[in-house]
Parts: sequence; structure tokens; C-alpha cells
Amino acid sequence: MMNKIDYYLDRITMYRLVLYVLLGFIGLAIILAYIKVLPFSPLALLASTAFLLVICWAMSVIMERFFNVPANIESSAITALILAIIIDPAQSPTAYAFLGWAAIIAICSKYILAIRKNHLFNPASIAVVITSLVLGQSASWWVGTASMTPLVLIGGLLLARKLRQVDMVVSFCATVIVSTLAITLVQRQLVFVELSHLLLQSPLFFFACIMLTEPLTAPPTKQLRRLYAVLTGILFIPQIHIGPIYSTPELALVLGNIFSYLVSPKQKVILRIKKKLKLAPNTIDFVFKPSQKLVFLPGQYMEFTLAHPHADSRGNRRYFTLASSPTEGEVHLGVRFYEQGSSFKQAMASIDGSAKLIGAQVAGDFTLPPQPQQKLVFIAGGIGITPFRSMLKYLLDTQQGRDIILFYINKRADEIVYKDVLSAATAKLGVKTFYTLTDVTAVPPNWPGLVGRINEETLARAVPDFQERLFYLSGPPDMVRAQEHILKNMQVKSGHIKKDFFPGLV
Repeated sequence: MMNKIDYYLDRITMYRLVLYVLLGFIGLAIILAYIKVLPFSPLALLASTAFLLVICWAMSVIMERFFNVPANIESSAITALILAIIIDPAQSPTAYAFLGWAAIIAICSKYILAIRKNHLFNPASIAVVITSLVLGQSASWWVGTASMTPLVLIGGLLLARKLRQVDMVVSFCATVIVSTLAITLVQRQLVFVELSHLLLQSPLFFFACIMLTEPLTAPPTKQLRRLYAVLTGILFIPQIHIGPIYSTPELALVLGNIFSYLVSPKQKVILRIKKKLKLAPNTIDFVFKPSQKLVFLPGQYMEFTLAHPHADSRGNRRYFTLASSPTEGEVHLGVRFYEQGSSFKQAMASIDGSAKLIGAQVAGDFTLPPQPQQKLVFIAGGIGITPFRSMLKYLLDTQQGRDIILFYINKRADEIVYKDVLSAATAKLGVKTFYTLTDVTAVPPNWPGLVGRINEETLARAVPDFQERLFYLSGPPDMVRAQEHILKNMQVKSGHIKKDFFPGLV
């Protein structure tokens, strides 16, 4: 069942999934408002949502032109829909003014309340915090009702699954529930009443799955994200206060965003194309010169924005694993192209010196272990070799020898890329590399590598000490899932298996 869900999730972008989920919430709310379950009219909700969409879109266009940066229309629409879901629908001119200011502040915060061109706060949250302080009007979080909870849970968990952040959502919810129980017991209140209110009459699940998981304001690694979730969970509890100032969901997230920035400073760079190297019939290594030195760990990924006309439904943003090492002054992106590719891929294929590729949000835990003595196995499928190219190039440049066995899986021999780095790692670091071809009808004569899919027998024969090693899996999601299943059949512990967050489909 989960494999089928993952299959469909892998074929829709993160931004598009968020849009669909939020539109689903609005649609359900319209129905509930029509049958009088929610305390406002469906027409008011429709009008407020349309008003917010227009204001956010207009401000996004203005900010894009003023700051000369590409905008993401989906991002502005997401901000508008979140505001529509956490602020009561307007039914008076004053209420529309509140919505308008919230939308303007939210979009402007992405550009003005930014450090190194990265926005610091969740736009919707900082907007309602500022309007509360300045206008005395705040968000109601009307989405936190029992009637909305089932769909919020389903849609929210799909998004968390897509982003591989279910653990952060669970950490946040557990922190809120445990803290609420503790305070309830201390205050000698009814536990059942407080818990039912928290789970069915508060925005807990919407906040956890939709707001907290925003990639641009969350920390870049799993451990930091869990700390972020715990801290924000404690602040989320309404009983928390300093004097007359009581915590609210939006204030909790804004304070959490500050923590996120302090423990993981963000960086945004402008990349100019230096050269394009054709590595295989359908794969190009793009070499960029960054506007400033990029700080990252080998194996991490970034979000890239490329403005181009007539963007298709997948938009103008993509995540790519960095194929370069931190020791290199250039940024390498290995990209595989397919027939009838997206407008983004088409624009990237024809990129020239006049185009700007903007990189932001370095993230990912798919990095080398700190213990150099740890034995490793890398299993790469196709363009999933990019994080391993980054790691091996780093080890070569820093002259670090590690016990590594690499399996590199491709359909045909002409799809093998980054042979220079892989060969150097074999010669200078002693990395043992097995090239594997899965198309048995296209194996070259005298092929020295393996043929067919990697199975338990292959791994056990090539890696007799597999129980002592960490396994790193990177490639198309179906391949990663298949290899993970094989390793678990071999009794390899889950903690010894690291899977790359395959960003190409996000």
C-alpha cells in the first residue's frame, strides 16, 4: 500500500502537492460552511480566498521586479491559501483590510525580512504576528475543528511523507501532547477534556504537517529538525506565556524559525554557467561559477530556481543533489534528461551565460559518517551517482582513505558517468567498484562488470562483511525501495541503511 502511495507522490512536485492539499481543505470547508457546520458562509470563504490569491500574486510580481529575482507563483498561491485557512473569512471592509495587509506582509517578508537573500520566517506566520501587534487583529485558525480534522490528517501526512519529514511531525505532536498532559495534571484539570480539545479543536495537525514542514524555514538535517520540532512544540502550548503575552501557533513558529536560522544559517547563491559537459547520451554535467563560496557537506542537495517563459505545471524550481565537492570552487550538477521533459529541464538544457540559476536551502543527511573507520557500501542507480561523486571527490582532495565498496547500476554501459572521479577513487583510495548493467541485451563484448540486477546473492558474495557496514542507497525511488527490501531480507539493521532524499522528483 505505501509503495503505491509513494509511487504517486514521487510523480508530483512538492509545491503542487501542497496546492492540491490546501485546495482540498478549502473545498471541504465550503461544503461544511454550506451545511452550517462551520460558522461562516461559503461565499465569504470563496471571496476571501480569491481576494488573498490576487493580492499575493500581485505583490509577488512587484517584489520580483523590484528585487530582480524569479518568483514562484505556486509559492504565492500557497501563502494565500494558508492565510485563507487560518484567518476568518472577511465579511466587512475592515476584515478585508486585515486580509489585504496580512497578504502584503506575508509576501514582502520573503524579500525584506531576509538574511543573505533567504527569508527568515514562515510568511503566513510572521504576517499574522505583525498584524496582531500592529492592527490588533489575529488569526483564528478556524481549520482546527473536528469536522476538518480527518482531511487535514490525510492531506498533511501525505505531504509529510512526500518531504520525508514524518519523524519531525511525530516529534512535534508528541511534544505538544506530553507537555499538555503534564500541565493539565499539574493544574488538576480534566485530562480527557484537554486532550480532546487539543486533538479535535485545535490546529495541531494542520500546523504540524503544513506549517512546520516548510523546507525553506526548517533546519537542514534530521537531528536539527527534531530539535526544532520539540522546541516549537513546547512553544505551541497556549498555557506558555511571559507576563501578559501568551503563546499562539504563529508566534511559536516565528520563534522556531529564529532557532532554525541560528543553528543552520541559510545561504543563497547566484550561479552562472561556466561549461556543460556531455557525460552520456542523456546526461549533462553542468558546471557553474557561484557568486560566493558555497558551504555544504558532500552528499547534500539544494533547491534551484530558474526563471523561464511558459513554465509548465512543475514550475520553475527543482531540487538537485550537488555533484561537486566542497573542495571545488565550482558547482557541479549532474542532470539526466528524458524525452518530453519538463519546461525546467528544457530551459536548463539551453542555459547560457546570460541566465541566472539561483541556489538556496542546502539540506540533507545523506553525508559521510564522522567515523573514518566505518566501513561503507554505496549503491547508486543512474544519476543517483551524484552524491557519491561529491563524497569521493572530497575524499580524494582531502586524501582520506575509507573502506568503501561501490555498486553503480545502469541499464547500458554508455550511461556510466563521472568515470574520472570513480577511477581515481579506485586507484588512489582503494575504493572497490562494481559496475552493473541491467539490460542484458546490450552488454558490450568482454564486459568486465556485473550483469543483471543486484540481489542478495550478489551482495553477500561481493560484501562478505556486510553486517559490519553502513549501506548508502541513491537513485530512482523504485530502485532504492528494492535495494532496501533486499538488505532487510539479509538482516541488515534499519539503522545501517541510509537512503538519499531523491530530490529530482520533488
